[in-house]
Amino acid sequence: MSMQILEKLFGSMARVKIMKLFLFNPDEDLDIPEIVKKTKLTKQQTKKELNNLDNTGLIRKRSFFKEIKLKTTTKKKRVTGYVLNKNFVYLNHLKSLLINTEPFKHVDIGKRMQRIGKLKLLAVSGIFIQNDDSRIDMLIVADDVKDRSLKNLVSTLESEVGKELRYAILGSQDFKYRLGIHDRLVRDVFDYPHQVVIDRLGFEL
Repeated sequence: MSMQILEKLFGSMARVKIMKLFLFNPDEDLDIPEIVKKTKLTKQQTKKELNNLDNTGLIRKRSFFKEIKLKTTTKKKRVTGYVLNKNFVYLNHLKSLLINTEPFKHVDIGKRMQRIGKLKLLAVSGIFIQNDDSRIDMLIVADDVKDRSLKNLVSTLESEVGKELRYAILGSQDFKYRLGIHDRLVRDVFDYPHQVVIDRLGFEL
């Protein structure tokens, strides 16, 4: 299902992003500044959609203590935020629907990942194949990586997916070496459920 269709179904793309954020972080209390940061929405958009979702019963407003970083130390401050209502009647249906959208399409991820450098191999697991037991969500093998491009792309994907992504990036020579010695990180990807999206190295994985 495309993001455009979801936007029409749920009213706005901002609402879809916030729904994903709570659905894929069911135990996390989130205040408005954190939601703005994770979804890359404006404060105004965030407040409007939080109010809409609170009215539906999908999320609940509550206060909690948040650790605030100061110059030399940290302190806990009580803030008002929101948390997912795990008793919401359509919770599982929503999660199933939202996970089948464009950011989860492996071909789409592969195309976007081309921007980071000389991409040699991309394997996805974890959230992209609905496997909570996976160690990471993406294994990226690339040379001449543009760090800023990688960081921006991952950040954008996280805002669309609704969850912080676990990923590893290796140079092609490092990957070949690790594969040869049966490195645990590499085996934890290829010995368990995964999908190879791009393979320009010619391995039978």
